[in-house]
Amino acid sequence: MNGFSSPASSSRLSEPGPHPLSLTAGCVQRGVEAGLHRGAQVSVWSAATGEVDVAFGDARPGVAMTAETSTLWLSSGKPLLAVAVAQQVAAGRLAFDDAVSDFVPEFAVKSKEAVTVEQVLTHTGGFRSVTFDYPAMGWDAAVAAVCAARLETGWVPGETAGYHPHSGWNVLGRVVEVCAGEPLGTTLRRDVLEPLGMADTWVGLPEAEHARRHDAGRLAGVENTAGATPRSTGMDQAAWTTGVRPGGNTWGPARDLARFYRAVLGGGAVDTCRVLPAAELAKLTARVRRDTVDRTFRATMDWGRGFMVNNRRHDAVNAATHGPTGTPYNFGPHAGDDAVGHGGNQSSVGFADPTHGLAVAVVFNGMCGESKHQRRMGEVLDALYRDLGLV
Repeated sequence: MNGFSSPASSSRLSEPGPHPLSLTAGCVQRGVEAGLHRGAQVSVWSAATGEVDVAFGDARPGVAMTAETSTLWLSSGKPLLAVAVAQQVAAGRLAFDDAVSDFVPEFAVKSKEAVTVEQVLTHTGGFRSVTFDYPAMGWDAAVAAVCAARLETGWVPGETAGYHPHSGWNVLGRVVEVCAGEPLGTTLRRDVLEPLGMADTWVGLPEAEHARRHDAGRLAGVENTAGATPRSTGMDQAAWTTGVRPGGNTWGPARDLARFYRAVLGGGAVDTCRVLPAAELAKLTARVRRDTVDRTFRATMDWGRGFMVNNRRHDAVNAATHGPTGTPYNFGPHAGDDAVGHGGNQSSVGFADPTHGLAVAVVFNGMCGESKHQRRMGEVLDALYRDLGLV
């Protein structure tokens, strides 16, 4: 038994009527039956299909998942901050090759004084091992912990590579605060989320928003489903959701994440709104880091500035460590080589695929373990492309 009391998954469109994602729905349903998640959201946009938003199963026990449900994106929200960094670059307040310590002087200790903004964005900064006591640790304390960290032994900034799950994003957030002269959450809402029409998305929910969404049944739970019985992670509780943590605490519906990637497809603009000049966005999505072994993922990976890039070309060499799923947190077997985006820990992915003209977001509410999640996400993305006739 998987511990789920909900019946078979059902799909619900943001608009009534049939949807074209029958194979995708079958994959999600098999995951429900296997106990990998209670529910999921899938959102895809293309010029041919328009926007398709589908919700499956339950957001939490006894509460249906809908296209309006707020879900936790975890690391899939990191590119929002990368865009905010690039906005400061475009405004002339910051340069990618500036030292972090030029803006956060307390960072200049324990051999980190020369680490640059670009090195943090490309995960070559060298200060991964920072302990964060979430949710008890507040924003200022988290930044202070990063600043007090040492450069890892034997690390060559800009050359040695290893994904920084939290530390780099906390200090980049403080850099943006210094440049903008205001709290990070204010900048992200005004300059990134609201202009793109992502009004339902927050990096750290305000307490009133958490209460409103929870009471209305619009807040998804987050469960650890790696064992025989699903158990709550507590990440949907107010103590967690209200923290400003740009590396992993973004809440919103998958359709907002897909809308963000519509802006990436549009060179920094969606509809009539532009949040970045196309040339500045291209600097984020370019392959800045190439053919490096990532010490965190134990895989050969390329990387952009704050964005993951399609690493399918490294799948063969990475299969020795990661098996048939190849490179972890990639964009499925059919995305174009120019696809860019970001995955979230055992939960989600958002990406733009210019080759196929797609913006895609998938969010699950069960964290089922790394290997199971990589297989689950790969199967869903395979089915999604097949549903759209792109295979």
